[in-house]
Amino acid sequence: MMDWSFSPALVWAVVGLVLLIAELMAVSFILCFIGLGALVVALTAWLGLTPSFSSQLIVFTVSSLLLMALLRKTARKLFAGQADAPPDYAGQRVPVVGAIPPGGEGTIQYRGSVWIAFSDAAETIPEGAVVQIEAVEGIRVKVKPAA
Repeated sequence: MMDWSFSPALVWAVVGLVLLIAELMAVSFILCFIGLGALVVALTAWLGLTPSFSSQLIVFTVSSLLLMALLRKTARKLFAGQADAPPDYAGQRVPVVGAIPPGGEGTIQYRGSVWIAFSDAAETIPEGAVVQIEAVEGIRVKVKPAA
């Protein structure tokens, strides 16, 4: 007969690895620190430093929170890239191919494609005018008249 009892160290290690793998899909930069906290507990349980479940929970909570507080910003910058850099479309000057009425939509030509465009301008932006891209919101481009 097989004994299916698992050591606490093995259980914590499996939980930690599962959370690290889940982080790869979620990219929230939270699950990885919880997973690393579980791996810390697996190590301390394996070494016999945390024999009781309550001591394991304390080490898990403290290590997860500490890792998150100390490393989350660094990990985000390292893996998520620079959020401070403006997008490549910001400020691009493009021609209007379909007039853009106030409060309505028109079209612009950008990178070889026709895009739906809208503007906060109080007047109609005529076809042939040049506008400046401010933002991309879904499938629409927010533009303003070029100065």
